[in-house]
Parts: sequence; structure tokens; C-alpha cells
Amino acid sequence: MNRRNKYVIRKIMALMLSGVIVFSSGCGVNNSGKAAGDKPLESADKADTAGETSNDSPNNIIADDENNGSSNNNEESNNAGNNPLEDDSENDNSTNGDASKENIPTDSALNDESSHELTDEDLKATLDYTYQSHPMTLKNGDTDYASANYYTVKLDKNVINEFDKLQKTLDAFGAEGEKETNEFFSSSAPEIKEMFESEWNIPYEVALNYYPIRADGKVFSFVVEDYAFLGGAHGYTYFKDYNFDPVTGKEIAFSDVVKNTETLPEIIANEIEKQNEDIAKDFRGYPDDRNNFISSFPDRLKENAKALSWALDYDGVVFCFEDYAMGSYALGWQMVKVKFKDYPEIFTDTYDNYDESEMPDINEIGKELKETDTVTVDATPFLTDITDNKGKFPGGLDDDGKGEDEEYGEDWWYHAVVKNPGWTSFTADGIDTEAGKPSYELSEISSNTTDWLNEETWAKEKGIPLPERFPYSDETYSYSVVNDADNGELSLTVFNNELGSLEGNYYFDEFLNPPDQGDGLFADVTTPYIYYAKIKDNILYVSLGHRTYASANPHKSYMVAIDMVSGETLWKSDDQVCSSYNFVILGDSIYCGYGFTQEPDYIYVLNIKNGKVQQKINVKSAPYYFIVQEETMYVLTYNTEYLYKIVD
Repeated sequence: MNRRNKYVIRKIMALMLSGVIVFSSGCGVNNSGKAAGDKPLESADKADTAGETSNDSPNNIIADDENNGSSNNNEESNNAGNNPLEDDSENDNSTNGDASKENIPTDSALNDESSHELTDEDLKATLDYTYQSHPMTLKNGDTDYASANYYTVKLDKNVINEFDKLQKTLDAFGAEGEKETNEFFSSSAPEIKEMFESEWNIPYEVALNYYPIRADGKVFSFVVEDYAFLGGAHGYTYFKDYNFDPVTGKEIAFSDVVKNTETLPEIIANEIEKQNEDIAKDFRGYPDDRNNFISSFPDRLKENAKALSWALDYDGVVFCFEDYAMGSYALGWQMVKVKFKDYPEIFTDTYDNYDESEMPDINEIGKELKETDTVTVDATPFLTDITDNKGKFPGGLDDDGKGEDEEYGEDWWYHAVVKNPGWTSFTADGIDTEAGKPSYELSEISSNTTDWLNEETWAKEKGIPLPERFPYSDETYSYSVVNDADNGELSLTVFNNELGSLEGNYYFDEFLNPPDQGDGLFADVTTPYIYYAKIKDNILYVSLGHRTYASANPHKSYMVAIDMVSGETLWKSDDQVCSSYNFVILGDSIYCGYGFTQEPDYIYVLNIKNGKVQQKINVKSAPYYFIVQEETMYVLTYNTEYLYKIVD
């Protein structure tokens, strides 16, 4: 099996673990440890201890009024052995909280026997239930390789007969979680073994937290926090939502809850600012963060809001957002409640069933049982011999894990130091170095020059969003950076939204310091930063540079291409070809631009296979943005709007 096929299989296994997740299905707390309602929320690694019930539901976090509720430390929820549900053999059917909804039975797959006729009073009655965490550990001898958990959910016996279809759905949720956790262990064990033998002694961790939201005859909803650490600088947190009709056991559609999404993004942003001063302060200081958040909603709302994490509460809808959704990683994941009564124009009245005085307490309804004993899984059956016939590990590692270089074969990407092959252009062995012709020609339609082109104003007038800057997402990947070269860190993190897995942490340490020139260093030793990144066909394209004179430091504003399977740097372009805020890929060509003060300003077209310049087009000032609109391309510079026809 070749390395690329192994890569694909590994990613499929990650998908099976994480379920179907696309960009921006998460919810969370800010850096101060407070959620959107400014009430404290403990982090996942401080989750409830065994034998205690959780009061950390989003209802407690974000309610406007103090809700003292009551402790869940009763005999039934604290002592799993005394719970009458313990005798039910179905209690072992369970699932990872992040199980794919595609594995939840559809109505046709549920019990054919129809539920009892339910009155309006029945639909408003609470559905008491319990939920329970099942921790598991993957071990190789005495070494912990990975930890994970999944949840089971069980309706109380006083309601289970009335809502048998819901229980079957919850059983499927449970069974799939256990299956996915075992598959995560089996698929990860060889990779973790190699990391330990390479002296990266860091076990994997997947930590789920269950939050009950609503449980009555009308709605059964909960969200599951999923924190995954698979190596690298830090983990990643997102949320998966579950909203079920208790009578049918089927999912409730977003369109059944929200009737008008046109104003929803702005409403959510406004509510976040009202409910969370830290985010409001960041949005005021960094308006691009707010703009990027708003501009993410068209993708979030596609396919009936498939990429928007939401949960039906008794008095509104809780919206949840993953790491990086607000801006930097330090801001954390966030949640916000939008109440029915405050925005009746966007909500249907189907699920607005309570007066404030009669609002149920979810912590009295959904109770957490003491977690089960940790199940230990032996890694031995899953391990393979990763040494070759010469006793070497991939990437030149000796048997003792100390190798002649720092490459780690196909699993290099957990902590990848991107190789800088030299400060001039470079093409790896075996790659054709012919520049060739552009895949598409740009034929100028018009140009409009002013004293200064305000891109934000231009975007509003045209109704065309500007390309996002870090952090941003495309249909498959999320990209974020640490541009802190002065303190020694220049890194790019890529997360696969479709698979719900870390794609890689890319460290550009070898690009920080330019070489000596003549008798000393460059006159200007400005450190670089990462402008933009894009993935196509498992190749990562990154532009790096800094804004200074080429005469002071010529090694700037270039692109590199990195094979995401092997970690190899495939090519490095000429200097001074890409300082634009973004670039676009059309066919087998990359369209970008460079210019600085009195230096020449050009659009550059590069061969995607080797980085060679295929064409350059003179423009009046340095290109900033490249925006493709069907068969045309806008190029925005400091003072000019260019419009080109894309000609095949």
C-alpha cells in the first residue's frame, strides 16, 4: 500500500471517530474561563469528578436570571449501582458524543409501533433521563497511548414506553460512540507507537463533555463538547448538536426553528457582544475578526445549517462556535443564547412553549451518573512493525528513536518543521522545471484608479466579500497562524473540517533568519510572517514575506509548496512574487502579486507544479486582493480596481 493510500485511510478513520463535521460547529468559553453569560464554566480537563452530577449545562451558563436550581447529588444519580436502569442490559448500547448523525436511525428504521397518542399536556411534560460517561484508555504495556470516552443516554422508566422511538435513537447514539472509540484506538496505535519511539512521548486525547439543554415531549436536545489533542501545539475544541423530536426520534430541522436567516448573523454577533465583554473588546479592537465571523455564516447555513452548531432551549436557541471562530485561539470557543421573545421575527412559534415563570430546570431533568470504570484496551493487536529491513525507522530514525534527521515519514505532520532548501528558488528532484503557460489568460476589461481604494467600502458597494485573512476557512480546511517571528514562532495550523481532525502543525523555523550577505547581515533583518495558505490535492501552498525594501532584504515575498503526505518541501518560488493578502489557484496556475513603494508592481502567474513564473502583468500599484467571480477576476491594489476576463 503506498503512502498516499495510507494517508487516505487514516483520514477516513478520523472521520469515523469525529463524525460528519464541517467548519464552525463548536461552542465554548473565552480565555478568562467564562462563557457568553459571564458565569463560570470549568474547562473540559476539570470536568465533573466521578460520582458527581454536572451543573455546567449551557442553561446555567447563559441564563439571564439567576437559576439556583438544585444539586443533582441524589441517590439515583450519584450511585450508579442503585439506579434501576443499571439492570437494563440496553444500558451498554452507547455512543461517542460526536457520533455522526448519519448513524442515527431515520423514522423508517425506528420501531414500527406508533407511540401513544400524546396530548398537549404530555408534550409539555418533562422527560427525566440519565447520561453516563464511559472512559477508555489505550495502553502499550505500562505506557498510556491514548484516552477517550463516549456517552450513553437513558430515559427513565416512567417515560420510556411513551417515547420508545426516542430511546432507540439514543441507543444508536450510544452504540456508535463505543464503536468509534475502538476504531480510533485501532487506527491510531501504530502512529502513536512511532511518535513514542521518536521521543515524542505525547499520548492522544479525545475528551467529550455532555451538556443537556432541553427534555420535554416536544424537544430532546443536547450538545457534546469534543476536545481532541493529536499532537502539535495545542488541541482543538468544537461541538456537535443533537435536536430530536421525542415522538418520532427524528432530527428537528433548523428550518423548523428559524424562519429568517437573513439577519441572523448580525443578531448573533450583537448578542455575543452584549453577553461577553471580552469578545466585544476584541471585535472593537480587531474589526476584521468580527467581519470574518459574520462572513462565515453563508457556509455555516448551507444544507439546512449543517455547519452551524445549535440547540433548542426552553426559551431560545443556543448557538455554539468552535476554536478560532471569534479570531485568535486565545479567545477560545464561545456560546450565545438568542431568546425567542427578543427576536420573534426570526423564529417560528413551534417551540416557544413556556412562560418565564414556568421554565423547567434541565439539571433536575437530565442527571449525570457516576462514570463507569475505565476500560483498558491493549494496543498490541493494532501495532505493526514500522521498521524497515535495515532496522531504521522512516525518515532516518534509528532503532533507539534518535535519527540522522527530524523527518517522521508519513506521520511527520503532527509537528512539522518545514524544510527551507535555500534562500533562492528551489525545485525538488524529479519535478519538471519548465515554466509552461498559464492555465488561464487574464484579459483586462476595465480599470478604475482613485487616490485610495478603500477595500471595505468597495466590498459593500459591490456586494462582494473580501477574501478572509487569518483565521479563515474554505469548504474543507480551517487555517490559523502564529505570526510572532520576533519571539521565535512562525507556524501554521490546518484543521480538516470534513473529517473533524487536525491536518497538521507547520513550523517555519528555518525561514526566520536570512543568510549573511557580504560583510554582514542584511541592512534590514525584518522577520517574515505568513501571508496566506491554501490546499489543493494534498499540497499546501504558503506565501511568506515582510514589507520592506528589496534592496535591504531581497529574500521575501515568495511561495513554498509542501507535500502534506511526506512533509517534503516541493518547491520555493523566486523572491518578490507574492506579497498580496491572498492568492487564487485556477487550473495549474497560481495568481498572486507583488509591489512595494517605488519597486515594480506586477500580477504574477506561477506554475503550481514548480513555482516558476509563467507570466507577469504590470499594474499601477501593489496587488492586495484577488477575487474570482464566475468568469471574471477582480484585482484590487492600493489605488486601482482591475477587472479581468478569465480566458481559457
